[in-house]
Amino acid sequence: MNKKVDSYVFTSALVCIVAVYAGGLLIISSYINEIQPTPYLDEIYHVPQAQEYCNGNFTYWDNRITTLPGLYLISVAVITPLSKWSDENLCETHHLRLTNVAISLSSFLLYVWLTKNIHQSSREYSPWKSIVSALNIAIFPPLFFFSFLYYTDVAAAFLVFLMYGLHMRGFNTFAAIAGVTAVMVRQTSIVWVILVAVGCFDLGLQHLLLTTKERKRHALSSWHQVQIISKNFFRLAPVSRKIQIISQLVLKLLPYIIVGLIFIAFVVINDGLVVGDRAAHQATIHVPQLFYFFGLVTVFAAPHWILFLLPFCKTCLKKWFFILITMGLAGLVIRYNTLVHPYLLADNRHYTFYIWKRVFEYQPWGRYVVIPLYLFGAFATFRTMSTAKSFIFASVFVICCFVALVPQRLLEVRYFLIPFLFVRLHIPPRSWISLFIEFSIYLAVNTATIYLFITRPFFWADSPLPQRFMW
Repeated sequence: MNKKVDSYVFTSALVCIVAVYAGGLLIISSYINEIQPTPYLDEIYHVPQAQEYCNGNFTYWDNRITTLPGLYLISVAVITPLSKWSDENLCETHHLRLTNVAISLSSFLLYVWLTKNIHQSSREYSPWKSIVSALNIAIFPPLFFFSFLYYTDVAAAFLVFLMYGLHMRGFNTFAAIAGVTAVMVRQTSIVWVILVAVGCFDLGLQHLLLTTKERKRHALSSWHQVQIISKNFFRLAPVSRKIQIISQLVLKLLPYIIVGLIFIAFVVINDGLVVGDRAAHQATIHVPQLFYFFGLVTVFAAPHWILFLLPFCKTCLKKWFFILITMGLAGLVIRYNTLVHPYLLADNRHYTFYIWKRVFEYQPWGRYVVIPLYLFGAFATFRTMSTAKSFIFASVFVICCFVALVPQRLLEVRYFLIPFLFVRLHIPPRSWISLFIEFSIYLAVNTATIYLFITRPFFWADSPLPQRFMW
């Protein structure tokens, strides 16, 4: 009886939170559309392209758009039936933006589900904390901000984590379908399809080569995981048994392999990853992008990662020589591999413009003084991912971050959204204090950024249109 009452109370509370969150989204969306009814910044490409699709013109393509048409197809699939039902043209800027508002609301429920799946085996798991944690993830400032504009990031993140959740429940075929849809929205989503495929491979290895006792006895968060799995595999006497295990793993991975082959075919046919505007989006090697990511995740995950300060300091003292070498190498990378995209220096609408000017360029030592922050971020990221998942998954996650971020010349916060969400989802919601502090910080940042966007327009000398501050 008590369980039924608790379940009823929990469900009622979740419904109330969803209703309040939906109301907040709609109110903010209404204000933004009132002061900025016309397409803004990259929307000047996305909105007309979606409208062409709404009109049935699927042969039209704006060559300035770099991503595949997944977002436009999603919008058309939703808006076209509603337009026919209401006998109105709903394919205009406001309703196209509402696509991301609806996805943002759905994302909150997805994060509740994911948080439960990831952390429910922990003795410290609390369904109430999981709701608050999921809400904090949903209002992560850069992600929350783009819920009100017609950009691809919110949809891509939703599809990537839908894929991840389906994989965790064992529905790998459906996960692969979500993955290929995510790639249709943003091509770089293929990196996260690979990560999920590795997660599937890792779980397969654990179930096929480790006994239940071994999975409990041996620390999967350390290099020992690789050692024990390798040892058990090579100890298998019959060759046929090894072939059987390999066949089972390939069968599990087949849906993701098919997605990978489709993507390779696309890259070959397209002669590259980017669809349009190739001159401004050429791949490069920009290792400090990984440092910027570790810095961002440290700042926004700080309420939870205070617990890592002592272990980090102990590691620094114990391995001081390695830490000094690492800091020296990081300094060399920053000195000789820091690339500054012309857009970063020319566009004062983005917060990255001011961060760059007032932190990294304010003093000659500005770029180097934050190296310890990068190191702590790398330490805490790997510790979080390896503890929640495994050593193999954490290692491949860092590699995927490298592959997704390092080829980018432009410092753009949106590039860090999905890797940050992966890390944040795997941080266990242990402390009410940490969750409250995180919520307060996110709420304050969101209030400030949305307030600035709405109430502080400014003008360029060569344009009559108002410019607005944004991530």
